[in-house]
Amino acid sequence: MFSLKELKSFDSSLELISGDQDQKIKSITDSRELSEDCLLFLKNKKHLRILNEAIVSKKNLGLLVVEKKLFENLDSEEIKPLEDTFKVIATCADASVSMSYLSKPFWEKKFSSLNEVVDGRQMGSEAIHPTAWIAQGAFIAEGVKIGEGVKIHSGVRILSGCEIGDHCEIFPNVVLYPFTTLGKNCRIHGGTVIGADGFGYNYHQGQHLKVWHIGDVHIGDDVEIGANSCVDRGTFSATNIGNGTKIDNHVQVGHNVQLGMGVIICGHVAIGGSAVLGDFCVMGGKAAMGDNFTLGKGVQVAGGGMVNCDWPDGAVVGGHPARPIKEWMKGLAFVRKESLRKGEKK
Repeated sequence: MFSLKELKSFDSSLELISGDQDQKIKSITDSRELSEDCLLFLKNKKHLRILNEAIVSKKNLGLLVVEKKLFENLDSEEIKPLEDTFKVIATCADASVSMSYLSKPFWEKKFSSLNEVVDGRQMGSEAIHPTAWIAQGAFIAEGVKIGEGVKIHSGVRILSGCEIGDHCEIFPNVVLYPFTTLGKNCRIHGGTVIGADGFGYNYHQGQHLKVWHIGDVHIGDDVEIGANSCVDRGTFSATNIGNGTKIDNHVQVGHNVQLGMGVIICGHVAIGGSAVLGDFCVMGGKAAMGDNFTLGKGVQVAGGGMVNCDWPDGAVVGGHPARPIKEWMKGLAFVRKESLRKGEKK
């Protein structure tokens, strides 16, 4: 655990506003998974609105680090709810840069002591159901839990702290990074990687500063993920895939993505970080979705569609940028008609 006083050695721009700078902080979080004694960053008014909704009835949260420029523009009515909720409030010069600096010590605390060299079966630290079927050449790290009837093929690497639910099947050369959890009856096909770091960097003074990802990946029951797909771990809270979701080959699911129940993701789809897909959404092949956008329940995105805004329940969209499907089709027809007309004139 780190105190604000200790964290100043990683980011000298930190300045105490209220509270005890010796208060211990155990991890970093975001407004989706608020917990006691955790650190939360606040960069702009949009994040402040989200945070105010999240902290209703919350008390005794840990450390809030607010970008100094934002804090100086807050009035007393905006500051008071924060002071009532967080034990410690501090400012920093740049919240994005501070995020890169401060995430590293928490990452090291969580991951640096893990033993990924000696198989947990030799160490006696694993919990494997006697009916599990594990091929030669599979590596099971420390603290792994494997349920009834699980099948793990050769070349699989299951790293520390992972949990595999009953009757899952994990095909050759899959990698599960630490603290990944699978529900029951999941099928993960060859070459897929679950729990790698998300693609998060902040540019500062000629360098791309890494954001060290400490969130996990939680996968529900009856999920199937095709070959050579990737599901990134969350930045500070978990990436979640809901029950019954099916993901095709060569799909990228970014950090902090939230997939609901029964979602269908076809091949070559890319989903940006912190995107949210409601239950039973469908994304056609080679579709893509920018970070922080939300699709409501049952939204359908046509193949090749590029989502760059939120869409409500039941919307059917396509094109680049994605528009309602009828509008997009009319636009294509108009362009085709105009092209033919101009061609005839020539």
